Amino acid sequence: MPIVDESVPLTKKNIEIILNYLPYFEDTNQKFFDIIMPKRDGRNIVDYIYVTYSAKFMEFYRELHEQGFVTNFNWLDSTSESEDLSHYYELLEDADIMTLRRLFSMIVRNDKHNEGFFADVVDSGLLLAMLNRLKLLNEEIE
Repeated sequence: MPIVDESVPLTKKNIEIILNYLPYFEDTNQKFFDIIMPKRDGRNIVDYIYVTYSAKFMEFYRELHEQGFVTNFNWLDSTSESEDLSHYYELLEDADIMTLRRLFSMIVRNDKHNEGFFADVVDSGLLLAMLNRLKLLNEEIE
């Protein structure tokens, strides 16, 4: 999936494509993911716990990349608290578009190294809060 330089500006169209998913994430009846529990063969674990995401969620995930929300921002240097969701909420309070892009990049990268992290972001309401912040910022763009 493409990763753009964070200096490449987003267009209103890029933002609106991502915001098209807001009703999906607002719908509490949606099942965004499943947690697959470990499988055992006797006493041996033959398959570890993992998360599978819905087709619509995976479409959203691809659009984050396609629309330039996942950038080459070096998220590992940004914080030692990248797994602590409260840190993301703090950054979100006054987030501009660049900060939102960095937050999305941090979440996507962290999920690659921490199975189910994106599921935690969804469950906690952080993703919905990020999309609502993006909506507010989009309304301010002429």
